[in-house]
Amino acid sequence: MIQKQILKFNKDHVCIGKSKKGYGQCYFAKKNFKPGEVVLMTHSKIFSDHQTKHISVQIGLKKHFLPNPWTGRFLNHSCRPNCYITTREDGFPDLVAWKRIKKGDEITFGYYMTEYEWAPGSHENFTRCRCGAPKCRGKILSFSELSSKEKKQYEKLLSTYLKEKVSG
Repeated sequence: MIQKQILKFNKDHVCIGKSKKGYGQCYFAKKNFKPGEVVLMTHSKIFSDHQTKHISVQIGLKKHFLPNPWTGRFLNHSCRPNCYITTREDGFPDLVAWKRIKKGDEITFGYYMTEYEWAPGSHENFTRCRCGAPKCRGKILSFSELSSKEKKQYEKLLSTYLKEKVSG
């Protein structure tokens, strides 16, 4: 039942299209969002002990999920994202508007908000960032690769498991 509710929510809030930044498919806002509003909910089968080379989302130190097209598969990174992460009671992340998002804007978040470190062979180890942000790092970083200053700056925007790791 939860899967159907999430699919309906996401289809009412976002649409899938081709990224103008060269990332392939992505999500675009179907309406305007104010800061703090949930933009997209994720959900899928959880698997443990490894990260896939591409697309999986980390939700625990040894837990990932592999989203489908309407539950997060086309989430794209930005060095200056318009969304941050909150973790629901079921352990899955929601993308929440960090700033105003206009209808038609591409939905982005920082992969460092969910990913502690990249697995060997992960696409993010060699994929160049093309987000186009004024201070684009040129590389898609995991949380462990951020500077101490950035880790502190983004602390409140992370998945619950990362917040616990940082404070623990």
